Amino acid sequence: MSERTKGRIEQTIRQTVAALLLRKVKDPRVTDVSILRVDVSRDYSVAKIYFNLIGGSEPERVAEAEKGLLSSRGYMRMHVKKHLKLRVIPELVFIFDSSLDRAMHLEKIIERLHDEEDSGEAGGEEQG
Repeated sequence: MSERTKGRIEQTIRQTVAALLLRKVKDPRVTDVSILRVDVSRDYSVAKIYFNLIGGSEPERVAEAEKGLLSSRGYMRMHVKKHLKLRVIPELVFIFDSSLDRAMHLEKIIERLHDEEDSGEAGGEEQG
């Protein structure tokens, strides 16, 4: 199938899973889960669903969220099946994506460097 079809399938899975987590799945372990993106294999047998946690991602919270996602995976797959007209319904695999955390960490470092640079320039102006 074409890249366009693959993209449509990924978008449908992402929207369906995100809506289910928001409205239907009652597991408290997944309340802070945010779906970032979905990658479907070429044969559509596996959908890798990348997620992050709202409000920080301590290892304990990530582990609990993964357990919650695993326990509700069958329920979500059944709903994905209703939205997709495919012969093979992909197996849902949840993967924690820490790229947002790394980006936020780098941004804090850059801000701190700018603050130090600004305070260094202010100190230099007073002496000169």
